[in-house]
Amino acid sequence: MAGLVAARQRGKVGERPRSLSETDLEVARSLLSSNQFTVAEIAKRLGTSPATLYRYLPSARSAHS
Repeated sequence: MAGLVAARQRGKVGERPRSLSETDLEVARSLLSSNQFTVAEIAKRLGTSPATLYRYLPSARSAHS
């Protein structure tokens, strides 16, 4: 526990890295709005799963249901 406290004091947090960057999210939003690709196709292009894409962009679920 002392190691975590010391890391936090140095400004480090023990979080898992995000699987999609802001750039990836912009690309996904653009592709979704074009209505030319499915969520599965966009997820494959970004190297992630459709579930992850839905988690980052909940509006994708209603747009493609």
